[in-house]
Amino acid sequence: MEKTGINMEHVRKQNRSLILHTINRMGPLSRKDLSELTKLTAASITVTTNALLKEGILKEAGTLSNRPGAGRHKILLDLNAEMFRVCTVNIEAEETTLALCDCKGQLLRDKEGEFLKRIPTERTLPPQEFLKKAAGLCRQMMNSLPEEEKKTIRCASVGITGFVDRENAVSVRAFGVWKEKTEVGKILREELGLPVLLQNNVDAFAQAELLYGVGRTKSNLLIIKWGPGVGGTVVINDQIYEGRHGRSAEIGHYIVDPRGERCGCGRRGCLETVVSYKALQKILPFPAGGLGEAYEEAPEIKRDAIREKIRLFARCIVNTGTTLAPDRIILCGSLFRGENIREELISACQEYDPAYSSKRIVYTSLSEKEGYIGPLAVFAEELLISGGMSTRK
Repeated sequence: MEKTGINMEHVRKQNRSLILHTINRMGPLSRKDLSELTKLTAASITVTTNALLKEGILKEAGTLSNRPGAGRHKILLDLNAEMFRVCTVNIEAEETTLALCDCKGQLLRDKEGEFLKRIPTERTLPPQEFLKKAAGLCRQMMNSLPEEEKKTIRCASVGITGFVDRENAVSVRAFGVWKEKTEVGKILREELGLPVLLQNNVDAFAQAELLYGVGRTKSNLLIIKWGPGVGGTVVINDQIYEGRHGRSAEIGHYIVDPRGERCGCGRRGCLETVVSYKALQKILPFPAGGLGEAYEEAPEIKRDAIREKIRLFARCIVNTGTTLAPDRIILCGSLFRGENIREELISACQEYDPAYSSKRIVYTSLSEKEGYIGPLAVFAEELLISGGMSTRK
């Protein structure tokens, strides 16, 4: 009997997750539509959606008229985004982005504009001091909300470079930011009074692609982030793959020159030492996000030098793609913002393998939201999986 109870609870959670993910992917749906799409019985749909409505996770979102004489109007159900909001903190080597947004990926705003701040990542500060400074700015944004709306901010969700201990919300090694292990969750909980989620920034962005981007229709992806370093994540059958110690698709740490420069990971000649923002700056000075324009205006000798780095990058991507055979390769990050740079990369990939066309290698549709959509997606996935919040206390 105990085993049956456990199985029934597992089925209940699976049904909740399936319904919530389907609504997230397809938009507002009626109970009948949900039954057809999920293959769950009408009774299961009714019981589960009624519970989600009572908990405030779903809301009724109007009606859909049937054909004349076809019966009652369909009542549409949707995620109750207004009640599940998050404070996001995305820490990159050069810039940190702070935002308030809802579980559908929309920024909150008031009469002054959107709740979005970008600040330099002050790497010379001790991590604790920088996190407290960021938390202070987050508090300012939250204090601008009406009292009732403050209660809808369910947690702080953080994306950061390098290796993380998600269970304990600890940054183990944040490449390009700080070297020491940092209790991000503990610091931000004390500063903000909220539960805290922590995830590697590229894995977080991969989750965003699954919830809001290409992953809604494609199950196997390779995410490549360029800028200021190089990161990668593999998605297999709609799941982010985590290898040994949580490492996955560390394309930036492929060794391309055994006698090369020492990398932040401790090895020599990693791809990142050759094509990072810092490395390219030695060839062609340009502002963050401005590689495309600088490349267009550069003398041919410098263009050739950059082009050679792009060819090396392309070779690593093709080799990775040959092993993993993803449905799509998604490009993101500040150094991919220039269309000309993306075209150079795809052209170089095609020289190695004609199958790597612009249909297979695509630029993310979430580029305008890159600063916050990853941490937001980590929060949203917790909500969709559990039908509530299981954030770290």
